[in-house]
Amino acid sequence: MKILGIDTSTRFCSLGLIEEDSVLIEYTLNNSKKKHSSILIPTIKDMLERINLTLPDIDGIAVSLGPGSFTGLRVGLGVAKGLSYACSLPLLGIPTLDALAFSLKEIPYLICPILEAKRDEIYDVVFRGGNKLSKVLDYKCEDIYNLVVRVSLLKEKVIFLSESIKKYQDIIKEKMGKDALFINPQVLLSKGVNIAFLGLEKLKKGKGDDIFTLSPFYLRKSEAEINWEKKSDK
Repeated sequence: MKILGIDTSTRFCSLGLIEEDSVLIEYTLNNSKKKHSSILIPTIKDMLERINLTLPDIDGIAVSLGPGSFTGLRVGLGVAKGLSYACSLPLLGIPTLDALAFSLKEIPYLICPILEAKRDEIYDVVFRGGNKLSKVLDYKCEDIYNLVVRVSLLKEKVIFLSESIKKYQDIIKEKMGKDALFINPQVLLSKGVNIAFLGLEKLKKGKGDDIFTLSPFYLRKSEAEINWEKKSDK
């Protein structure tokens, strides 16, 4: 089966097309100066043309649900829903943090993917690797200090991975020492492919999502909601 994976959760727009355990094509674009909405459809079209495929040749569309950029997530999910509806393809929602950890799933350590949130907070989760990912600590939005305290209590080696890992490395090392391991951020650029592989696993289990009810997994309130609540409390 062929699955298209779409990730727009960060400034990198990552797309991947797989067939079973093979990667057919992948694109990763640093989208810091352009909106995902302006490049997503043309890039998908270009990908398919390069390998002589059309959308009806695909068996499913997997998309990152978040957490991540609120706007980016809405754009990615909107495009995925539109393509799914137009071509009657299964829609497969995948948590972004799962996709980050997927590349390391064979490693028998604890794996902690991190995404930056706003207000000096991060999104995180902890998995145990080894053939497949099993969740040890649930998804959370918190500050890095709180994460380090929680993870250090596990008293195991933990692989931390993040596009911003250099920002947090010293804080983590100070508390965890040699139990903290770090991965080169370049590993994280294939999220579209990982989204596709996780989508394939989900499709084979018959767990497609409802196009009308699937929504982003924000994990925290938007800035607008936070500001509105502050005004309401006054």
